[in-house]
Amino acid sequence: MSAQLQEAIDFYHAGNFAMAMSTFGQVLKDVRQPDPAHALMMAQACYRLDQMNEAAKWYEKACVPGLPNVEVVQMLAANIHVRLKNWQRAYEITREALRLKPDYVGLIELHRRCARSLLLFDDLEKSNRMVRARQEAGDPAYLGMEKPLDHLFWLADEAIEARLTNLDGATAFTTANRILRRTRKHEFGPRIRIAYLSNDFSDRHATMRLLQGVLASHDRTKFDVLTLCHTPQDLQKTDQGGRQRLPNLVDARRFSDDVLVKDIRQQGIDILVDLKGHTKDPRLNILNLGATPIQVAWLGYPGINIGIDCDYVIGDRFVTPPESQTHWDSQFCRMPESYQPNDDQFRVLPPPALRKDLGLPEDKVIFASFNSTLKISPETFKLWMRVLKRAPNAVLWMLCEVPEARKNFTEAMKKAGIAKNRVIFADFADYPAHVARLQAADLGIDTFPCNGHTTTSDKLWAGLPLVTKRGTSFASRVSESLLNAIGLSELVAEDEASYVDLNVRLATDHEWRSSLKQRLAENRFRAPLFDTERFTRHLERAYEMMVERAKAGLPPAPMDVPALPPRDKPFRT
Repeated sequence: MSAQLQEAIDFYHAGNFAMAMSTFGQVLKDVRQPDPAHALMMAQACYRLDQMNEAAKWYEKACVPGLPNVEVVQMLAANIHVRLKNWQRAYEITREALRLKPDYVGLIELHRRCARSLLLFDDLEKSNRMVRARQEAGDPAYLGMEKPLDHLFWLADEAIEARLTNLDGATAFTTANRILRRTRKHEFGPRIRIAYLSNDFSDRHATMRLLQGVLASHDRTKFDVLTLCHTPQDLQKTDQGGRQRLPNLVDARRFSDDVLVKDIRQQGIDILVDLKGHTKDPRLNILNLGATPIQVAWLGYPGINIGIDCDYVIGDRFVTPPESQTHWDSQFCRMPESYQPNDDQFRVLPPPALRKDLGLPEDKVIFASFNSTLKISPETFKLWMRVLKRAPNAVLWMLCEVPEARKNFTEAMKKAGIAKNRVIFADFADYPAHVARLQAADLGIDTFPCNGHTTTSDKLWAGLPLVTKRGTSFASRVSESLLNAIGLSELVAEDEASYVDLNVRLATDHEWRSSLKQRLAENRFRAPLFDTERFTRHLERAYEMMVERAKAGLPPAPMDVPALPPRDKPFRT
């Protein structure tokens, strides 16, 4: 071993990663096949210094076939490529690794994420069948394999969902901790004190687009409101004024979970509302440490809040029907019209964009899908192709930015007998431009088993009718909830065949489509879906009902919030 190589190794073991990377780089630059141990040290030094492209390269050099545990290094290499959005390379690495270790669930999970991002439907369909069988059989490795949010993208089975165990870094609450929280001495004041917890407090984020009107509309004579914000700096910088309207904003990033829980208790907060659930970077331990006497799950995560200590989940008769309660630990608090808030105060509605400016055909019926491609499951793809086959004058306009995913989608269309010119791909746009371009389409089109959520309400706000079908989980029932709240319940199909039939009729029956669009325009400021003030009053009544039970010493129980009388005139013009 050369002195310089030993020096590089010494730097690495001393934690001097900058010098280790520099020295290894000099020693290994002309070595075609370096010693895997040295390549791995170089990769990890690059990783510690956030040099991800270099880290990926050296992890791959360390992946020498035949070495013990090479699949672990392959997974490290693939994970770096995922971080870099190099989905194709990550997919190739995991595919090769699974040939050697076909039962390594960590690799299976990563491979599935890559296949989902690349829209490889045949691969996903085969994998979905295998994973579902193992989960139904109760295999602990497969029940703990994927994050709950990833599960929602492909399976609408609440019996399985309730048994998942991957809480992404959080520690599940215990019954003893829950009892301690509920019995801790607490004084309720004349006004109900509510704290909303999230890291999505930017008006460029979908959650805030839905919620900001509610936060501004709370009755301050009855409610004291805090917003506990652990929003990352890069998302905060995208905000265009919404954060200034947040009531009593607290920068929760400055506090550990323990310190924040102590502060919440000292302030006497009655209700903590978690807006994250099992989505990106939550702070679930704040709830599981028992911050408040009443804890509520709402809005951010459309599924069972496994392992999170919440007394209630806010839903409605569609997304949380009584027959689903057995799968949930939290009690259902059903809103009278829809669980989803919508903002009629700050949500923009610009003039429609022109098709010619968007590169869209003037003579086609355009179905718009701007959901994340992660929601385009094999089931969704098959249904869309059935619609396009029977509606020859229709085209699909969909959000998809990954070049390999676009290629795979058009290849799958060709295999299904649909010409590749029947799809038009779109890139991301800021929200005003997005709402303007939506209005250039004729119709929306939904995804399964995870529906559009904010994207469905965006389409309805923009005047696009949309068909959905009845689901068997929260995430697969959201569009049904929204369509009922806007007065278009006839667009909820009972099954797949009816879903296809309704979409084909919408694409081919111009008069019916026009009448639905006219009704949407009339209902936008009459029906409950976009009535922020009405929704807020219902939500406040829900909080009052929760507090009334707690004051009476009663445990949480399912509740239905009574509806206010219907409006007799528009709430906005």
